Amino acid sequence: MKQNQLIRFGGTFAILLGIAKLFSSAIYVFLPSELRAEVPAATFLPAFAQNSSLLITFFWIEALVGFLGVAVVPAFSALVQNEQEGWVKWTSNLASAGFVITAVGYTLSIAKLPGIATTFAAGDPSTQAALAAVWKSSIDLFGLWGYGAVGLWVLVLNILLLRQSKFPQFLPYLGILLAILFLLVPIGTILKIQPILLLAAGAGAIVGPIWWIWSGSILRNNSTNA
Repeated sequence: MKQNQLIRFGGTFAILLGIAKLFSSAIYVFLPSELRAEVPAATFLPAFAQNSSLLITFFWIEALVGFLGVAVVPAFSALVQNEQEGWVKWTSNLASAGFVITAVGYTLSIAKLPGIATTFAAGDPSTQAALAAVWKSSIDLFGLWGYGAVGLWVLVLNILLLRQSKFPQFLPYLGILLAILFLLVPIGTILKIQPILLLAAGAGAIVGPIWWIWSGSILRNNSTNA
């Protein structure tokens, strides 16, 4: 695939990714508190068994984000491939793995979590105690891949884009802010600090879509003019 075709393809998917993140971030902000990340099983699972539709929608959208991201990473990385090649290749590989893990992880949650929640809600205390120890179905429990690895790539990418004239100067700074919000997610998850997660979700609902959609549009324009 020629580079301009790769960039145009990635730009289109970046726009779609931005739209998807707009919806998923907004959904997370409006989730009932008992269905948010790092809520204990005794609270989360009965609430999920009772009303899972909103969170399942969030899972589907985040799985879509993972699939879209795999196409986005090589297109953006091509813009800075001649600068700090080692950093670009390393973080690009991490980000691609992060997006794949995101897609697979949320798909597993969609498949497994409803059954786990139903069994927990109907189970006796011994069943509930057993499930509480192993109930999480994600393969990225702390967000180290889906947010940490992707955030590191976004950070490196936008630092390098500051040296170029292809993007408006404000946009890489917005991307650096997005990277910081991504990196806050594993921190908030590991430390179990809900305000950090809400900050990342709330601010990310604004910053993320703007950056992905705006930068994706620029990629498409650059490929057309190439």
